[in-house]
Amino acid sequence: MSSLVPRCFTPLLYQGGKHLERYFEGWYFKQVAPPATGARSVIDKGLGFTGGRAFAFIPGISRGVEADTAFIQTIDGADGKTNWFPFPISAFSWQDEPFGLRIGSNTFSLEGIHIDMENAGTRIKAELNYRNPTFLRTSLLSPGIMGPYSFAPFMECYHGVGSLDHETSGWIEIEDFAVGNTTSRIAFDGGRGYIEKDWGSSMPSAWVWMQTNVFDGLPPPASFMLSLARVPWLGGSFPGFFCALLVNDTEYRFATYTGARLDLLEAEGRTVRILLSDKTHKMEVLARRSTEGYLAAPVQGNMSRRIAESSDTELRVVLKKRSRGAEDVIFDAYSTVGGMELVGNIESLRP
Repeated sequence: MSSLVPRCFTPLLYQGGKHLERYFEGWYFKQVAPPATGARSVIDKGLGFTGGRAFAFIPGISRGVEADTAFIQTIDGADGKTNWFPFPISAFSWQDEPFGLRIGSNTFSLEGIHIDMENAGTRIKAELNYRNPTFLRTSLLSPGIMGPYSFAPFMECYHGVGSLDHETSGWIEIEDFAVGNTTSRIAFDGGRGYIEKDWGSSMPSAWVWMQTNVFDGLPPPASFMLSLARVPWLGGSFPGFFCALLVNDTEYRFATYTGARLDLLEAEGRTVRILLSDKTHKMEVLARRSTEGYLAAPVQGNMSRRIAESSDTELRVVLKKRSRGAEDVIFDAYSTVGGMELVGNIESLRP
């Protein structure tokens, strides 16, 4: 990448620059194995659909006031189990062309992942290959999913999407020392993948995040992601959101910066319902969390916060086109391998 091009136009790259403290940066590499034969689930009015198994790697760095560290977190959608693998900060390195990360002997890129790491209870090895990534639509005024907010120099947290969807092949092998040294292997040939990231000083005080790029019966590429958060701004704060739906090679974008509205946010127990709208479309999202695992999240650069994530959330996404007073459904699909996080005071996010 030319040094004359601002890095906000390539958010997947390392953004850390000369930040030496109160800074974090983390990437989210998710892969979903092909659906298991006969696996069924139910959401809303008894409609059934199938789903595979999701597994995510989260490499990153933390630069706190007292200590710096590199790390790799994992979360398994099968049971919600999470793992934390710490490394010295010196084990972290990156390159721009082509994009790549290295933490110890573990590597991450748009071409795939190589993993061989161990902590006190688990050893994980992986050889994953990625092909044909699908990128977010961008422009000079909207270089990423954050739109013009990508240019703001004082945001608490920035968000980027690396790949909305890509082909995945290979395997992940998990050896669990705590359960009789059991070893399991997940095959990802014919699977799908997704990449996003966050960087800054802290995650927001409250947020809702959802994502899936595997819908029942729908050929790829198809991808959905949504983030709604309490955004600090000029001494105050406001609930801001962005959402992207990719289907049939068309990207539909709802965001605070596009003039879209959050019409409804309902969260009761494990179920969440969200309604978004703009001048031409409406979107309804119904989500139900299942198994959850706990991940570390940053506060002023320190990975000291614990948040819950579900990697086997059931999602229903409905998109309607508005025309002359009528609303025509143009997309209605289900997923059982969605990711979802509900963190902090959700009431503060309501319209």
